[in-house]
Amino acid sequence: MVEYYDNDFSFEEHQMEMEQKLRSMQSSAETDEYDKIDDDEHIKLHPNTQAQCWDGFHTSHSTGNFFKPRRYIMKCFPCILDHCHAENSTQTEQSKRLVLEVGCGSGSSCLPILRNCSESTIILACDCSAKAVDVCKSVVQSSIDSKNFGAFVSDPSLESDESDTSFAQDVKTAHMQLLTEETITNNDDTVGLADIVLMVFVLSAVPPKRVPRFMKQIYDAVKCGGKVCFRDYALYDLPMMRFKETHSINSTCSDSDGKTPRLYERGDGTLSRFFSLDTIRDIFEPAGFIMEELRYATVFNNNRKTGERLKRAFVHAVFRKPYD
Repeated sequence: MVEYYDNDFSFEEHQMEMEQKLRSMQSSAETDEYDKIDDDEHIKLHPNTQAQCWDGFHTSHSTGNFFKPRRYIMKCFPCILDHCHAENSTQTEQSKRLVLEVGCGSGSSCLPILRNCSESTIILACDCSAKAVDVCKSVVQSSIDSKNFGAFVSDPSLESDESDTSFAQDVKTAHMQLLTEETITNNDDTVGLADIVLMVFVLSAVPPKRVPRFMKQIYDAVKCGGKVCFRDYALYDLPMMRFKETHSINSTCSDSDGKTPRLYERGDGTLSRFFSLDTIRDIFEPAGFIMEELRYATVFNNNRKTGERLKRAFVHAVFRKPYD
């Protein structure tokens, strides 16, 4: 197993240190009690509101330079390369392997995959934000010439009565648009197309009550035997410790430990949620996925201006869709 950006410090020791810090902060400050609000009644948690917030973010960072290319992706998830370079038994366009990134943002994860995968792989990217998709397309087109890339707007968290098409249908439509052949043999919308789904820092932006729907639609979009490569914010990650309590959103949902999800609102209105390993397991396994990897990834980030060494903590996971 390749370990990269993975184990710079002990998460358990970091957790103990941060929990002690939180207790100290709570005992020395007057805390207000916040009523829990049902996610459906919270306008900030509505998908349309979040899409607008992300539109605003990507409008402000339209050059795509805010997030640097995530070069570590290929080493964190060697299964992507395994799928990209595996030999096809046939050489038709429909036999090309499909890598799907959900929540593509400005394309910082797409580029390393495009640069490392062969012409036998199609890469699709989607986001709930139309502006993000525009930025992603622009960044990719200005960086690499690939006929095997497409990006589209879609939100897997939407219920069936909120969208005319399912997420799997959106993936199929985007996939067909890249094919020059007139027909596609798989006309069953219930059969997933993606060999690999990349979910990097996207689940943390999904309102907690909509996560089960989100995961069901991801499951439907994956082939049997296909994998989901996951990386997102862990409990006690640096941004979580910096959020003020007034930015906390008290959802009626619960994490695996019975506590309210550690969900916060950034200044631009976008969401940021922090996960434990148990919570991620409890999100993926009920959707039907089988766990292959699940651990904390701990990383030292060096602040070049101050020389400070900052502790970052993430959840790293790989889940597989079983064969029927």
